[in-house]
Amino acid sequence: MSGLSIAGFPHSVIGADRRGFNVAADNLRFTADGVNLDVLWNEFQGVLSEWNRSRSAFAALFTSNTIDPFFDLPAGESDIEFDLQSEFGVPTAGRPNVDVIRGGLPLVWRDKSSRFTRAYLRDASAEQVRGQHAAMLEADNRRVFREVMAALTTRSEVGNRPINENGQQIYDLWDGSTGEVPPSYAGRTFNSSHSHYLVSGANQIDSKDVEDLIATVQEHGYGVAASGERIMLLVNPFQADAIQTWRANSPNANGAVAKYDYIPSVSAPAYLTEASIVGDAAPAAFNNLPIMGSYGDAWIHKSPFVPLGYVIAVATSGAGSARNPLLIREHRTPGERGLILRRSQGGAHPLVESIYERGMGVGVRHRGAAAVMQVKPSGSYESPIWT
Repeated sequence: MSGLSIAGFPHSVIGADRRGFNVAADNLRFTADGVNLDVLWNEFQGVLSEWNRSRSAFAALFTSNTIDPFFDLPAGESDIEFDLQSEFGVPTAGRPNVDVIRGGLPLVWRDKSSRFTRAYLRDASAEQVRGQHAAMLEADNRRVFREVMAALTTRSEVGNRPINENGQQIYDLWDGSTGEVPPSYAGRTFNSSHSHYLVSGANQIDSKDVEDLIATVQEHGYGVAASGERIMLLVNPFQADAIQTWRANSPNANGAVAKYDYIPSVSAPAYLTEASIVGDAAPAAFNNLPIMGSYGDAWIHKSPFVPLGYVIAVATSGAGSARNPLLIREHRTPGERGLILRRSQGGAHPLVESIYERGMGVGVRHRGAAAVMQVKPSGSYESPIWT
């Protein structure tokens, strides 16, 4: 690069250069269309405040937040029983005798710099500068989505699990690891082979696959009607097309016979049917997450970002509920949480060079509150790659 003249480069190349440092903006204070750079900087900070208050629908519905590097959960049910009362006797004291599982949570910092030259800012419109900011927000949203989905769908058995800085294991869902037994629920007991990472046994999804997936979550007490929770089924559009054809007591793929009807949500286009709907149709959206319809106890969200060949069932108690399956860990200092926009040490104006950064980590807290099925004819579950 030593033999090249920077002045000879077009402005678009200088402004879009993704490498290295460029010149300072000196005393430049306005974009080409007359918008003050200080106004833009303050606008960006305000947008970030709102961005951090309203997390993405995926993150909010399936997670809660913490600043701690670990969490404790009971590993079983309480064994306290009331005594038969007598006229002169004194009741015995009760104390829960429940083991505790301690799980770890990671905290990883990632950042990206935004750099503009004086030449670019002089000729750029405010919307072009805003476009750079919007691209950073979108990149942050992708990162949060990927980390949430990876925590749900990545199987990591004992001996292969990551640990945090305090040496605590970062758990996945129940994965069938030797010696790890889910706590009993409502009189039902489990063994250490119990796993929430399933394989369908065929190339095409059928109604029994989804029914089994829902049951795998509900048999631990999550997503059942009595809890006030809801099962969300996350599917790729290809699998969604198959689900929309299911009708109660009618056969579908692989000889399965559906227990329920697929019912479109209230946002579905108008359609004709010979049957009447008993009960309420699913809403158009739940916490801003679009709903295409329902099957049994599950509301269905269709997204091309769900990997083809995977179906995910998640119990949610609503945005930020402590009963949600995942925990997002952030820094203890309030000012170090969320997506942060910092002024770099160089440059006359922060827009010339600024840094976007976020520190976070995601781990499974309630190991029975979600389940994942890979649609394939045989073999072991293979975790999807989130890039």
